Amino acid sequence: MTRDQIKPEHCYSMTPINGRRTIARVIKLFRITAMAAYDEIGRTETLELNPIVVRFVWRHAAYPTGWSTRRQQLLLDDFVLAAEKEVTGT
Repeated sequence: MTRDQIKPEHCYSMTPINGRRTIARVIKLFRITAMAAYDEIGRTETLELNPIVVRFVWRHAAYPTGWSTRRQQLLLDDFVLAAEKEVTGT
């Protein structure tokens, strides 16, 4: 996927973690300062001064019982690497 394909209120199938497929629903895309990104996310491997962050909730694809209660954040570039394709959200 590319950076342009990630949109708020869309769902994406993510790379499996420990054999479990995860679906992520993007809540918000926003810019954050590089210093705040380092404080919140822990590491920044970006040359952008104000990188774009993806805020999302997730659920396991095999158990569509509900979305996570805690929102997660990743830098857009990291989210793009993990996202495999857009899927319909339920």
